[in-house]
Amino acid sequence: MRTLPALAGFLAIVLPAIAFAQNMRAASEAEIRQHLPGTSELKESSNGYEYREGNENGYKIGNGQVCVRFPDKSTDCVSVKTDGKNFQMIDRKGGRTRF
Repeated sequence: MRTLPALAGFLAIVLPAIAFAQNMRAASEAEIRQHLPGTSELKESSNGYEYREGNENGYKIGNGQVCVRFPDKSTDCVSVKTDGKNFQMIDRKGGRTRF
């Protein structure tokens, strides 16, 4: 009988999060740039990535995505979703975090 209250508690937490996630859409490049501090300091390089002076990590910001290019030339990208007010990053494993 303990299972029912535990399930109800779990659903009370999870269902609003699922509903919130369903209202999310890919954030536009402009929304991402507005939400991320310091993007105005980035300078584009010939490789298509943007760099901050003195930083070896490059950034490529597009609609619904931010990619980072590391000094060893490896890259990692995340999707960026928004409902117009809140932003979430979604990694390639599907993990979601506040952006």
